[in-house]
Amino acid sequence: MRAFINRFPILCLILAVCICGEAHADIPDFSRDTRQVVANLPAVKGAMSIEADSLEGKPVLVTFFASWCPPCLEEFSHLNKLAQKYQATDLRIIAINVYEAWDKNDEERMQKFLQKTRPVFPAVVGSESVRSLFGGIDRIPTVYGFDRQGKPGYRFIHKRGSQKTNATYSEMDQAARQLLGLN
Repeated sequence: MRAFINRFPILCLILAVCICGEAHADIPDFSRDTRQVVANLPAVKGAMSIEADSLEGKPVLVTFFASWCPPCLEEFSHLNKLAQKYQATDLRIIAINVYEAWDKNDEERMQKFLQKTRPVFPAVVGSESVRSLFGGIDRIPTVYGFDRQGKPGYRFIHKRGSQKTNATYSEMDQAARQLLGLN
């Protein structure tokens, strides 16, 4: 193996990045314009809204969720723990609701979800244009992490057919530490 690495160091680096998931070229930056769009999204009824200037220069974890998504329940538990653990830092967590409307009980289902999860972070209503802004979100839960400059530094996407349905607490904690520069 060492001989292979010595002969093909660039190839090994590319493979390592792809396997470890450190390359995030397909995730657009969380630019000033994107932050402004997200900050202006309406809050989910009964949830916290976003302060317009609270995102500038801050590391941010963004999750895309729906109230009918079972893995999103567990993920919100993890995000609540992270929000409490890092409340003295400038880490921001935002949940963007997508793919919500599919029956007549959307509002009731969302209120039950909020009562179960009690998010201590903003939950806002997304749209097709917001999903496109983040590179075309088509699976939930999806979590992206951005550093203070808005560069992507973490990603979890629930892949179709995968045994793993959401990011673990330790994965998101490690990502938060990295985004905060604590590693």
